[in-house]
Amino acid sequence: MEALAPAFIGWYAEHPFIADVGVVLENLRSFFRYYPEFDEERAITALDPYEFAAKLASLIINAVYEGLAAAYSLMQFLNFLHDSGRWSGSPESYRAVNGILTDIICLDMSARLRTPQV
Repeated sequence: MEALAPAFIGWYAEHPFIADVGVVLENLRSFFRYYPEFDEERAITALDPYEFAAKLASLIINAVYEGLAAAYSLMQFLNFLHDSGRWSGSPESYRAVNGILTDIICLDMSARLRTPQV
């Protein structure tokens, strides 16, 4: 994550996002503490959809706010990897991870729209 941070920050600055990039990076670091260890065979730029879904679901179940914040940040990170050509996984795994994040974000937004604001 640290090696990609400067490029991610530059990419993030070119897009009109609401969240501060520092918050997004912290959410990403938090998620990747839960994700399986990375080594020469496992890269942060090629997430396994099954492990990804399991770890994100576990985080959301155990810490809802942190899990949802991670999902929003991970969507931006995934877009960065795709836009910059840094995604090193297969096109199928990219679509699967993107679909997982899209579903979670859509469910969260749907719940927010149905919940009366105090």
